[in-house]
Amino acid sequence: MDSNKMTKEEREEAKFSLSGATLYGINAVIGSGIFLLPRAIYKGLGPASIAVMFGTAILTIMLAVCFAEVAGYFGKNGGAFQYSKRAFGDFIGFNVGFLGWAVTIFAWAAMAAGFSRMFIITFPAFEGWHIPLSVGLIILLSLMNIAGLKTSKIFTITATIAKLIPIVAFSACALFFIKNGLPNFTPFVQLEPGTNLLGAISNTAVYIFYGFIGFETLSIVAGEMRDPEKNVPRAILGSISVVSVLYMLIIGGTIAMLGSQIMMTNAPVQDAFVKMIGPAGAWMVSIGALISITGLNMGESIMVPRYGAAIADEGLLPAVIAKQNKNGAPLVAILISSAIAIVLLLTGSFEKLAELSVIFRFFQYIPTALAVIKMRKLEPNTQVAFRVPFGPLIPIIAVIISLLMIWGENPMYFVYGLIGVIISTTVYFIMKVLNKKFA
Repeated sequence: MDSNKMTKEEREEAKFSLSGATLYGINAVIGSGIFLLPRAIYKGLGPASIAVMFGTAILTIMLAVCFAEVAGYFGKNGGAFQYSKRAFGDFIGFNVGFLGWAVTIFAWAAMAAGFSRMFIITFPAFEGWHIPLSVGLIILLSLMNIAGLKTSKIFTITATIAKLIPIVAFSACALFFIKNGLPNFTPFVQLEPGTNLLGAISNTAVYIFYGFIGFETLSIVAGEMRDPEKNVPRAILGSISVVSVLYMLIIGGTIAMLGSQIMMTNAPVQDAFVKMIGPAGAWMVSIGALISITGLNMGESIMVPRYGAAIADEGLLPAVIAKQNKNGAPLVAILISSAIAIVLLLTGSFEKLAELSVIFRFFQYIPTALAVIKMRKLEPNTQVAFRVPFGPLIPIIAVIISLLMIWGENPMYFVYGLIGVIISTTVYFIMKVLNKKFA
């Protein structure tokens, strides 16, 4: 046996445990956006935005439990791609997977750009270094990924714990200060002039949902978890529950400390924390935001290439994309993913695509929710670690919510989605022809 190859036991040890997977899930959801979220969501409804956040959290959990159930049928990477392929066949599975991989690459480029902006805000001396910082981060994380999951896992978990310190500290302080700030919650509903209640609720809900996306990442890297059939569903539910509680406390604490003054600051969480504990609060939150988006990029560097490798592993893309190096890392998929992300950064054309990537994640959610219903019919005797209650009701509601979210943001996104499907369908049939030719 090649001494440079990792043994089966070493690869298993390098994988995420349940606690590590839960931290990975928390890291995938919490980005730098939460530190700016209070002002944006307060704008439409005032203090009532916290009620919309609660409702959005419930809706997110409804989508998350669909992933949690279907994850129990699988023990490998791929997420929505694997679920759609098993439930609806290669054609739909490929479309979901191919578009999903493209969307995650665009999102990673945007997150890398976000890192450089956050870094320069924290350290203004680096003004003008946006591109070198972003590209350098992608190259560094890709090299770590090539070195093996163990290295990336250590840094991801460390970054997650580090970024949770200011978030948990703020949340804990909020529990003590909310009572004193209750006057800032009246009147509870504060509509902007010229807006209606339903419109304000819809716009606020869509924006809040941006803060919750990422929970599906755990299902994409299921093959990097120990005992994935049991641990992935638990980690999905555990991570989204923790994030929901933290978000509610952050929004509530910020409103309690600042009230309508939220609209007069570009750093609401920092300013609220300063009122709680003094000047150290602003520095803690700023560093926390930088660590937060760094951790998010670490998580993406693990997930994005493994999405593409999972498709190739099923024979729907060239096999070389799934080829692993001696450390068990999908080398070619890493190189392709990072190269495309760097090109997007250099061209500067990624921003609109990054915006679309947020909405297009619903095209991962919809087939997954439908797969819950289909998998129950295909494999009625399979025992899974978690089963969504109330029969098909929650998956159906999750699909309707996803469609309404897309429509509410911009009906043209359905057209863009159709264009994406045409492109991925073309690639699918090209691969079928090539596979037959070289079979």
